[in-house]
Amino acid sequence: MFPFFKKKTSSKPKAAVFVDYEHWYYGYQNKVQMKPNIEEWLDELKQEFEVGKLYIFGDFSEPKIGTELEKLKTLTEHVVHTASTKEGVDKDFTDIIILDTIYRSVAEKEDASVYVLFTGDAHFTRVVEYLKEQNKKVVIYGVRFAFSNALKSAATSYVEMPRQEQERNHYNDLILISLDRLRKKDMKRKPSYWKTIESVASYNRVPKNRVKVALDGMISQKYIEVVQKKAGKNREITHLLLEVDWDRLQTDGMWEI
Repeated sequence: MFPFFKKKTSSKPKAAVFVDYEHWYYGYQNKVQMKPNIEEWLDELKQEFEVGKLYIFGDFSEPKIGTELEKLKTLTEHVVHTASTKEGVDKDFTDIIILDTIYRSVAEKEDASVYVLFTGDAHFTRVVEYLKEQNKKVVIYGVRFAFSNALKSAATSYVEMPRQEQERNHYNDLILISLDRLRKKDMKRKPSYWKTIESVASYNRVPKNRVKVALDGMISQKYIEVVQKKAGKNREITHLLLEVDWDRLQTDGMWEI
């Protein structure tokens, strides 16, 4: 007699995942000057759901977004290149293909109880309502400032991306990379507070106010100290210089030396 073993099943709800990569890529580029970290996002999803099929859609014919294609193909076999050779075809063509794939998924009775959509387009409101009528939970991720309010209202739940912590970490990294670059050029030279903000914003083409908020945050956390230096004949000019505690940054996992 051989013992009978039941196949171990996941206690997590099964999810079908549909990513409008154009919305994510261009939304990040235009709104927050970041690039998608889809691997991190998938790891986050897998903590809550058993991810079944993962579909990624986009027109990858443009050079910048096209560089993402090979990476995406390593994550799933369901990467759909939506480029069309027809004149006058625009972003809506990608939406139509995504909608068709979602409806087909339901018609084929896939066993997912949760549908996860990464898109911010109001065109998806109807399909979200339809999925809920089919007793599906619908979780929608969308790029902040490019996320339809109607779509948010239709979802079971929604998440605006990037999360504040992700955006803050992104700007921290831009600042630290700049400061480290200067440190390697001249160990004795202390960077200026205002020139650091100016150079990071200019080099990365990001808003100065966001760089300043991030730098001020690291100063308040004591990772960076502002030192005043007097200059001029009568020492009437005050320069604000930065001293970085690289050891503490490394200890706290914010920087790798």
